[in-house]
Amino acid sequence: MKQFLLLTLALLLSTLAIGQEEQTKKMYKLKYLVEQNDTLAKIYKRFVYPNSIITKQTPMTQRTFKGNPEVKDWNKLEPGSMIDLYIQYEYLDMSKYQAYIDGMKVNLKKAAAQNETENSGPGFLPEGLKASIFYMASYGKFTQKDPATAEVEFYQNSPVTLGLSSSYYPKQSLWSFQASAYASYLLASANNLDDKNVKVDPELGLTFYPEYRFVKQNFTGYFGVDYERFSTFNMGGIQQDRTILLDSNTVLYGTVGFSKLVHVFKTPFFTKLSFSHSIVSKNDPNSKGIKNTDDYTGYKILWYVNKKFTERLYLHTLFKYHVMDGPSELKTLRLGIGFGYILF
Repeated sequence: MKQFLLLTLALLLSTLAIGQEEQTKKMYKLKYLVEQNDTLAKIYKRFVYPNSIITKQTPMTQRTFKGNPEVKDWNKLEPGSMIDLYIQYEYLDMSKYQAYIDGMKVNLKKAAAQNETENSGPGFLPEGLKASIFYMASYGKFTQKDPATAEVEFYQNSPVTLGLSSSYYPKQSLWSFQASAYASYLLASANNLDDKNVKVDPELGLTFYPEYRFVKQNFTGYFGVDYERFSTFNMGGIQQDRTILLDSNTVLYGTVGFSKLVHVFKTPFFTKLSFSHSIVSKNDPNSKGIKNTDDYTGYKILWYVNKKFTERLYLHTLFKYHVMDGPSELKTLRLGIGFGYILF
């Protein structure tokens, strides 16, 4: 990483400075990155015409001494350090200078490739257990449709969702494991059938995913299971008694997805996109309602974005959408925003 940054800086400064003569119109100045076994004499040979006679008394040598007061011994230069090199106009061989710049570009590409490999291999991944707690507030809209009964729209807004997220990274492995759990307190549900609000049980969720980092493609893929418990209206009760009753539903999903760090206007955001399909589902009807013969099955899509603003704190937001069939046609939309704190 250090070599990559030094090469980038040296190339940038050398390219810019070489075209700018000092006020005397006699010298060029460039930034030079010292290599192994370099001396000032060897450095000058890389840029001047053959048979040029350069001594300690030559004006450009004296100007280089003066411009680098920190250098004590010009025969023992420190590799990786950077010096201001002055070259008189009449000595500068532009073909040698161009060869130097071309070589710097080649070395820069090699250093960039090495840096990318080092930063994306197993050795660069975190190790051990990581965990965070989070808070989120969300807007939720449910739509249930039964041709024999009615179409019901109701809102399950949550002012407080609390959760825990954790990841485990085995040492020197591209595999990792992620799990999370949350509970959402829901406000009394308003609907389009009457003006009464209905008390709603908390929504619960659990996830577990093995993850694998695809190094060359620079993203992480994952698969696993999601568990959700949520409430829906008992459509039979509405049809029979015009009574608003809530059923409880539990669904186990199979999930696939990917996560990736993206940059928007040079600002990094961590994002996840997943698709889940129901595997096992159970509808538990209200004791006063009509027993359903079907359970809800279908899919959900989740998009999540996370932005760290300190080493420990982050902001996050999500979009979650369900499409399910069962006792009725069910569609849900949830939008959330909140913050989290990284424990370790």
